[in-house]
Amino acid sequence: MNRCLLFCLMLLPLLGNLAQADDDFVYPVDNAFLATIAGTPSVLVAPVPEEVDVRQTDLAVTVIPERQLPPALSRYHQLHYRLAWQNHPAPLMFLIAGTGSGYDSPRLDYLKRVFWQAGMHVIVLSSPTNHDFIAAASRSGLPGLGLSDARDLHTAMSVAAEHAREEKNLEITEYRLTGFSLGALNAAFVAHLDDDLQQFDFTRTLLLNPPVDLYASIKRLDALARTQVDGVSSGDSFYEHIFEKLARHFESGVTDIESSLFADIQRSDNALTDPELAMLIGAVFRFAAADLNFMADLITEGGRYSPPHEELKVSTSLTPYLRRALFCDFGCYLQTQLWPAWSSDHEGKTMEDMAWETSLYSIEPFLRTNPDIAVLTNADDFILTEENYQFLADTFGERAFLYPRGGHGGNLQHRDVVLQMLKFMGGNAQ
Repeated sequence: MNRCLLFCLMLLPLLGNLAQADDDFVYPVDNAFLATIAGTPSVLVAPVPEEVDVRQTDLAVTVIPERQLPPALSRYHQLHYRLAWQNHPAPLMFLIAGTGSGYDSPRLDYLKRVFWQAGMHVIVLSSPTNHDFIAAASRSGLPGLGLSDARDLHTAMSVAAEHAREEKNLEITEYRLTGFSLGALNAAFVAHLDDDLQQFDFTRTLLLNPPVDLYASIKRLDALARTQVDGVSSGDSFYEHIFEKLARHFESGVTDIESSLFADIQRSDNALTDPELAMLIGAVFRFAAADLNFMADLITEGGRYSPPHEELKVSTSLTPYLRRALFCDFGCYLQTQLWPAWSSDHEGKTMEDMAWETSLYSIEPFLRTNPDIAVLTNADDFILTEENYQFLADTFGERAFLYPRGGHGGNLQHRDVVLQMLKFMGGNAQ
């Protein structure tokens, strides 16, 4: 069995005893991998408005006017974001997406509806590791550093907020901030930066399932994609293997994919094993890594995966280059692109120094003493080590909202979790 998977499985019962979690929390999925994929059972989901009922629109702003992109990427010159607004004065909530995700990801759409229903304006931003953000808003073109990503995000937020104010005549009473996964770590660094700049003066910041040591979490996620599944010898074989299991399940006459895929199938003879679930999660992150590798290489003109700018025309197919980037995971990105650039500006420092400066450990005093910033996570979140989880519990104290189960963000739609979010962030609970 893959070492990372074995470590994660051994860690789950141990983590539950480390810090005070909500022992009354009802969440029936006790497998962290399954919880991450399947999310919250529908009977426990906090109700939110339908997408069509939300007053919202997608907008775009120019963040780096001087950036030159090849014609094939001209649509990425502007940063796209999603705005949901109120017709009255209200706080503005910024939402930052997780690793590789765009502003239109389903998880962020749900959270947007939560906060919009609670009476806030909401701006949803892509992750700094998403191709849209790298091209339009990353100054270096090399995301993955806590402070520089925070500067890029802070600038993008300023431009987007002013643009939204002008477009929809928004009246903003105050600013709030949250992010999921890597977006949560980004939010922590943005809040820390703004503590000096005093531009937004965030009244509330909430970190949802953040990594503590980003680069250590990356190693665990990379390892999930290399999980060994019995009878499967390659990535292509793995997807065929999963497809055959699903096909056998649906041959039984089941047609409601949404409700049965990760409920009924897990009670059947075709249930996905822990290694299969782990590899599914790892595969998602591997594709996000390929996207990051390719776009960062293209913007910096590194030439590892992308053709020269002058060869990229509107008709150019990017598929061959993206396929090449698929062989480079997050750890590979750190080694081949981020570290060489960082080390050239930080002579005498090590990769461990770079990792520490991008971890929550580096801003621990700010997190510990600021009463307006909180964290929400789960004891079985596999991106955290025992030490990471204990750090969050100790650093945030009563502002650490800890749940025994839910994997990596699998319980964020749970009615109790949503209620806790709104209790801290402010707004009207429904």
